[in-house]
Amino acid sequence: MSESENIERVVTALLKVPEKKLRIIELVNSIPIVNGELDYTELANRQLDINLASAEAKYYGAHTLQAVDALVRLRTREEA
Repeated sequence: MSESENIERVVTALLKVPEKKLRIIELVNSIPIVNGELDYTELANRQLDINLASAEAKYYGAHTLQAVDALVRLRTREEA
């Protein structure tokens, strides 16, 4: 399979992946700033949400790294 065919397959696969909006972005934007700092009381009150959003971000980050690694291995295999 040629490099252009592989690229096309990857692009086609990526187009099928639904957009993911991580909760951590929305959460960070919702925490008020008091006197130039994050509202620590609000952070404490939302600790469960913060933990879940952080775990979600780590999960997606790890899987993104796995996907990148798979693409690098595919390219390396073709070059050999």
